[in-house]
Amino acid sequence: MALAVLQAGLLALTAWDKSDTADEPSYIVGGMFQWVWGDDLENCHAPPLPRWAYAAALRVVDAPLFAQWAESNRWTAPHPLFSRSAPDLRRNLFATRMTTVLVTVAGGLFLWRAALLAFGWRAALVTHLLWCFSPSLLAHGSLATLDAWATSLLCAAAWCAARLWHAPTVPRWAALGIALGLAGGSKVTSLFFAPVALAIGLLALRRRGGAWRRPALVGLAASGTAFAAVLWTLYGFRVGIVNAAAPCGTPRGVWDLQVGPLPFPLWFEGALLQYRRGQVGFHNYLLGEVKRTGWWWFYLVVLALKTTIGAQLLALLAVVMRRRLRLPGGALADLALLLGPFALVAVMSAGDTQGGVRYILPAFPFAMLWLGRVAGALGGRVRALAGVLVAAAIAESLAVHPHHLMFFNRWIGGPRNGPFYLIQADDWGQDQRRLAEWQHKNRVHRLLYSYYVGQPEAWGIVYRQAPCEPKLAGKYALHATEVHRPKRVPPGCFDWLTVDPPDDRIGWSIYLYDVPPERLQRLKEQPPPVRPFWRSAPEP
Repeated sequence: MALAVLQAGLLALTAWDKSDTADEPSYIVGGMFQWVWGDDLENCHAPPLPRWAYAAALRVVDAPLFAQWAESNRWTAPHPLFSRSAPDLRRNLFATRMTTVLVTVAGGLFLWRAALLAFGWRAALVTHLLWCFSPSLLAHGSLATLDAWATSLLCAAAWCAARLWHAPTVPRWAALGIALGLAGGSKVTSLFFAPVALAIGLLALRRRGGAWRRPALVGLAASGTAFAAVLWTLYGFRVGIVNAAAPCGTPRGVWDLQVGPLPFPLWFEGALLQYRRGQVGFHNYLLGEVKRTGWWWFYLVVLALKTTIGAQLLALLAVVMRRRLRLPGGALADLALLLGPFALVAVMSAGDTQGGVRYILPAFPFAMLWLGRVAGALGGRVRALAGVLVAAAIAESLAVHPHHLMFFNRWIGGPRNGPFYLIQADDWGQDQRRLAEWQHKNRVHRLLYSYYVGQPEAWGIVYRQAPCEPKLAGKYALHATEVHRPKRVPPGCFDWLTVDPPDDRIGWSIYLYDVPPERLQRLKEQPPPVRPFWRSAPEP
């Protein structure tokens, strides 16, 4: 409980510090559509459970918003964030994020309990420590997005599977179905664990001896019924046709096919739309290269850069020592823990939309369980070494607080050098509030700014667009994404300025430059070709 309280504090501080990120406004608006008008089509690609929670949080802190929506339509309804003053915007955003914080902390407790049931208290302690201080969990567990919801609810499913292994009763089968339904109601890719969880239940029945096929059918039926009941409830008990030719009312068809009527049809259409997006590709960036197709080794680089060195060395130690240990369950338990994560990483690697560590976040609980299982069985000096590595992982994560989205490990020099290699949902627009504070504190009346997402004016930023050539002297603020993987400006737009490293950074995600007239003249006169600082060797 002490670890859970500490994690809650870290998550809450991060949630309060950061401005809105790329996906949060759309999910929050989608929650309002669901709550006020019963409209699940808005944000249909994302399952509805987190959106229900975001709307409920707004109902508590901003009740007048709902009266305004009830009298409006989709074109005139005030935005739940950007129609408010900066203090109220921050309050509303924090309230929605706190639902994710609570779910993330609860997920850690479920994960601890699952490890305790399956592997003992030492394994549970290591697992919970890794969960509470993972920089990726601290980053996404403080946002009003889907990833931490799905990951945390999979921790509940892992606990249900551990209980099912000990006693495969019908209520426990149903509990597993409920947990998987809640996870699937948060993000479709969380269901990679479902076959493994069901297989655990079947093996538990078989090891008891005697007739097991009939109880297996009853258990699977209980899980399936509970799973469907949860999703059907989340979608308001709707029944309809699944239109694969126009999922969620979009022209992004997958097949010329209609199926139904089925319960919760938009859940199926949302899954098809996500599949289609994976085929279409995205503006991906890796090791200085930008392209719309993915790399098969993208997520290997993500894991190498976005996990702490202590956790990586602990994993290496666990791999080495695992062959020397005789653990309960043997290789079968290893397979149960690691098959899902490997499958998720493989599937995400095969797609052309590669969105950074958040896309493989649901694999983390099971990797942590495996690490806890092995580390908890170590003894003597090796156990002490494992303790040192866990402590090092915690220290490296806390060193960047509250800038966990921009976490990169010390192999590459930390967040200062991270964008040289990777900038996928790392600079996600989260430091606009800090930029506004910096502008007002330093009385910068003429800010030349290139933003990535959001509405900078809502946070109090007064600016004009930074030019793509050396025309204007003044203070410049450039988002790392717009420098390395630009979205709103042409590629190479700011090469003329970023020939020098930034004078300062805000939250590691916004580059600051002071360009007085004499520096502007020097930048105008620099001979071609212009080579930006980040195309050279990274800073030590």
